[in-house]
Amino acid sequence: MEEISEVNFNVTLPLDERLKGIDHIQARRYSKLNGIALDIATEGILRHLRACDRMDVNPDVAAVREIIDDALNGRRVFAETHDDQYVAA
Repeated sequence: MEEISEVNFNVTLPLDERLKGIDHIQARRYSKLNGIALDIATEGILRHLRACDRMDVNPDVAAVREIIDDALNGRRVFAETHDDQYVAA
């Protein structure tokens, strides 16, 4: 008899713990950020996680890596909108 178990990922975890659940390498890179790079990465990753939660898909490791890379280069790369329908809430 096969046992089926469900795992619900808790969205109330701190950001660094959620990153560890996505990819430990990116979590380690994120933990080393500071200043403006940390602010940019935090905002980008939070937007990505909200969008993934809203669409009920798993976060993309490559997207998190790109967000951190862009933050290290001082680039704030994400779509900005003033229409609440498209905001990753």
